[in-house]
Amino acid sequence: MVVHKNDPVTSLDDFLRRALMKSLKSKNGHLDLFVRFLHGLSLESNQRILGGLLDQRNSHPETIQKVLNNLKEENSDEFSPDRSINIFHCLMEMKDQSVHQEIQEFLKSGKKSERKLSVIHCSALAYLLQMSEEVLDELNLQQYNTSVEGRCRLIPAVRNCRKVVLYGSLLSNSHWEVVASAMTSNPSHLRELSLSKNQSLRDADVKLLSSAMMHPNCRLERLRLWRCSLSKISCDSLASALRSNPSHLRVLDLSETELKDPAVKLLCGALQDPLCELETLSLWRCSLSEISCGSLASALRSNPSHLRVLELNYNSLRIQE
Repeated sequence: MVVHKNDPVTSLDDFLRRALMKSLKSKNGHLDLFVRFLHGLSLESNQRILGGLLDQRNSHPETIQKVLNNLKEENSDEFSPDRSINIFHCLMEMKDQSVHQEIQEFLKSGKKSERKLSVIHCSALAYLLQMSEEVLDELNLQQYNTSVEGRCRLIPAVRNCRKVVLYGSLLSNSHWEVVASAMTSNPSHLRELSLSKNQSLRDADVKLLSSAMMHPNCRLERLRLWRCSLSKISCDSLASALRSNPSHLRVLDLSETELKDPAVKLLCGALQDPLCELETLSLWRCSLSEISCGSLASALRSNPSHLRVLELNYNSLRIQE
């Protein structure tokens, strides 16, 4: 349903939905608390406290149930996953504990793949994982039985994880911003980031992640970009991150990525930098040319070279006569 700004408000649930949409569009969240307050105010128990200042006909059980249903079914894939968590908070303000209780039971069961999670379940789960005192060892979005939008809503949980697997995810810029914020938070728990088969990874996204790797708070040690179609521009961003001081990255996996000679040269230039302490570089099935192999050889001869493992399997390398 398309609602125009000048259309008249027809009901309480219509009013609250419009208020929620306005808050979700806000990047800094300045309307979040106000919108939660409005949802809490709609309850009959709260309106009684106000002494009838509001029309209590709006608080009929049927209307309240419609508001709750709207919150649980809200499609917010065009907004940041951080913004979508506010939908869950609005439910809590309306004293609806059902989603919170269901996620608590889900966490206790430990069976990620058996139960189908709705998008509101995923927002609640992301919030609880993010706020947990216990740091999660691994967050793999593919292990959760939910929709694409549901997986996207789980992204904020990366802030409280040691390893994150975003395998083949179709993420937008707002999602990568959340990942970058997890890499630069204080403290940052993220040590391994696996972005394999992210064909939609753009140069701007790689630049954003590379900038996060250069942040003083970042402690990322392993980055896997297997089959990610990296351009020369993206490799230049990665090379800058490898030369940063300090660079904590020790493992870089670029397997099954058709790297062109200029891209390989940029990466090898970073390997020769004294600040680069990369120890493992995986280049499986990268269709490396003779020129690229020459760049790698120069990097290996550099002093000091911290590289200990170089994986070149399935590159059809020829013996030079």
